Amino acid sequence: MFEVKELSRLHQDYLASFLRSQITTMQNVLDSVENSEEYDDAYLAESMKRVERDIRRFRRIYNN
Repeated sequence: MFEVKELSRLHQDYLASFLRSQITTMQNVLDSVENSEEYDDAYLAESMKRVERDIRRFRRIYNN
């Protein structure tokens, strides 16, 4: 079962900023794939790894 937590304004702003950053990265990856006949595999792989790593780190912080 999920626990519902009340967020302070500071935490809410931090969470929104973090999510916006991840969305921006993912949007850049999507644009790269959709708007190009050729795309950089290394860029895609590194971007995806970074998003995954950041989300894992963020989850650990908020679960503690």
